Amino acid sequence: MSLRLIGITKRYGAQLALDRVSLDVRTGDVYGFIGHNGSGKTTAMRVALGLVRADAGTVLVDGIDAARDPREARARMGGLIETPGFHGSWSGPKNLEELARIQGFSKVEARREAGRWIERVGLAHAGLKPTQAYSHGMRQRLGIAQALLGSPRIVLLDEPTNGLDPEGIADMRELLRALNREHGTTVLVSSHQLHELGALCNRIGVLKGGRLVAESETAALFGGSTQYRLETTDGAAARRVLGDLQLAATVDGTAVAFDLGSRAAADVASALVQGGVAISAFAPAPQSLEQIYLRFPADATVIAEPTATPSRIAPGERHGPRDPMRRVLAADLRRNVSSLAVPLLLGAPAAAGVLAMARRGAQAAEDSRAIGGNEVFSATDVNGFEAVGLALQAGLPVLTFVALGLASQSIVAELARGTLRNTLLRPVTRAQLVLGKLGALGAAMLASYTLLAAVALLAARLTFGFGDVTEVLPNGARFTLLSAADLWPELRLALFAPIVPLLAYGAIGFLAGTIARVGAAALALALGTGVVLDLARGFVRALGARSALPSDHLPSPLSDTSFVRFYVDVSQGVSNANFEHGAATVWVPAIWGIAAAAIALVIVQRRDVP
Repeated sequence: MSLRLIGITKRYGAQLALDRVSLDVRTGDVYGFIGHNGSGKTTAMRVALGLVRADAGTVLVDGIDAARDPREARARMGGLIETPGFHGSWSGPKNLEELARIQGFSKVEARREAGRWIERVGLAHAGLKPTQAYSHGMRQRLGIAQALLGSPRIVLLDEPTNGLDPEGIADMRELLRALNREHGTTVLVSSHQLHELGALCNRIGVLKGGRLVAESETAALFGGSTQYRLETTDGAAARRVLGDLQLAATVDGTAVAFDLGSRAAADVASALVQGGVAISAFAPAPQSLEQIYLRFPADATVIAEPTATPSRIAPGERHGPRDPMRRVLAADLRRNVSSLAVPLLLGAPAAAGVLAMARRGAQAAEDSRAIGGNEVFSATDVNGFEAVGLALQAGLPVLTFVALGLASQSIVAELARGTLRNTLLRPVTRAQLVLGKLGALGAAMLASYTLLAAVALLAARLTFGFGDVTEVLPNGARFTLLSAADLWPELRLALFAPIVPLLAYGAIGFLAGTIARVGAAALALALGTGVVLDLARGFVRALGARSALPSDHLPSPLSDTSFVRFYVDVSQGVSNANFEHGAATVWVPAIWGIAAAAIALVIVQRRDVP
C-alpha cells in the first residue's frame, strides 16, 4: 500500500468529524474519495498530510509511520487542500521556486522545476504576473503545480477542479492520467461530484458522516445499478409501455428514467420499440451520490487491520533533504528582503540613534555657549563614547518593538495567507519550522542592531571622536574625568549586553503570533506584552525581585536599569554609577527567551493548520 489510514478518529469539540476511518490506497491507484461537503473528506486528507492531528489512528506512507517520521512521509507526498495560498506580490514561478528550495532543490534546480510545472498546468502565459492578480482558476492551477513539485510518489488533491472551467477540468484529468500512466504516481483525489471521478479513478472510497461506508473498485461500485434512462419525444407512450412491464418510470421532458429490476435491457428496449416509442437514446443512468449512499447503511464502516508495523527506513532510502531548518531560515530571510517594508523597519532604530546623537550635539553647543557666557560653572564635554551610548538608548526601545511586531506575524500571517500550509507540506517537521523561523527573526534583529551600532560608532567617530571624558571650565581649561583607555572595555560590554534581551523579546513576539488567530490580534498581543513588561518593573522591584523581567535589561523611556544606562553614566563622568544586575543581564532574558520559544513550539506542534 502507498497510503493507509487505519482507524483515524478526529473530533472538533462535540462534533465527530472522522469515526474510525480506514482506507487503503495502493501503489499506482487513482483513488477517488467521494462524499458530500462536510462528510469529512478534507479532514481525512489533512490528517494524512500531517496538517491536522488525529485523536486516534495511524497514517502509513509507503509503510512509514507519518507521526513518528513526518519528514520522510511528506518527502513522498504532495498535496492541495481547498483554496491554495500564495504570496500575492510574487509571481507564480517565484512562489513555486521558493517552495522547491525548501523542499531540497538548489536555486538553479528550483527555477527549472518551477518552470516545468508552470508549463504543465497551463500557466506559462501568466509570466511574472503577481499571484494577487490571478483569477480563481489560475490560483487553482498553481495550487496543483505546488502539489506536484518534485514529482512526489503520492499526490492528494482536495476538490482540485474547484474554480476551473471545462477546459481546465479536462486538462487536470489528462495531467493526472499522464502522471499515473507515465510515472506510476499514486493519486488520491476527493470530490462531491461523481461524474468527475467515474472515468478517472480505478478505486473509490465513499465517506458519509465521517465514516467510510464503501471502498471498492470503481466498476464494482457503479456496476450494481439497474437504473436506465431513455430519450424520446413521446414520454407518455414510454411510461405506458414500461407500466405494462411493471416498471415505474419518471418523465422529465424528453427524458424517461426507470429501474430495470430483474429484466434484461434488450428485452425492455424491444418492448418499447414494439409499442411504438421512438427512442433516440437508451443507456444506463449515472448514479448520484445519494443513490450510492442508500445502498450502504451508515454503520457499514470499512475497518482495516487495527494495528500495523511501520517499515524501517534504510539510510539510502531517505528522501528528505538535508538541513531543513536552514532552508526555512533562508526562505524567511529572502521573503523579508523581497519588499521594502521590512528593511525600512529594521533601519528605524539606527535612524532613532542618529537623531539622539544630533540632539546631544545641539545640547553640547548650547553648553559651550552657556559656559562662555558664565551662565554655568562647567559642563562635561560630549565625546564619542557617550554619543554611542545615547544612540543605543534611543534605538534599542524602537528595535524592541520592531522585533515584537515582526515576530508576531511570522506564523499568523502565513497561516492567514495559506502559505504556512504550503511550507508544512514540504519535508519539514514543525520543530524545524519553528526553529528556522526563530533563526530568521534572530538574524533580522541582529542585522538591525548591527546597523544601529555601526552607524552610532561611525557617526560618533566622525562627529565627536573617542577621546577622554573631560570637564570644560569657563577659562577653556579641561579637566580629565576618565581616560578613553578605561572606556573602551565598557563600550564593548555595552554593545554586547542588549543582544540576549533582544532575542528574548523576539521569542516573546513569536509566541504571541502562535497564540493569536489573526494578524491584528497577534500584533496587539505582542506590543501589549512589551508595554506590560515595561510597566511591571516597578511592581516586581517592589516585591524584591530585581532583574526578573527582560525589560530590566534593555533601555526604556520609562525607567532604564540596563547596562547601557550604566555605561552612559560612566561615559558622562558619573563617579558613583552602579550596575545592579550583573550576570543576570544574560541568564534572565535567556530563560525568558527559551521558555517563550518552547511554549511556541508546543503550540505549533499541536495546532491544526486549515
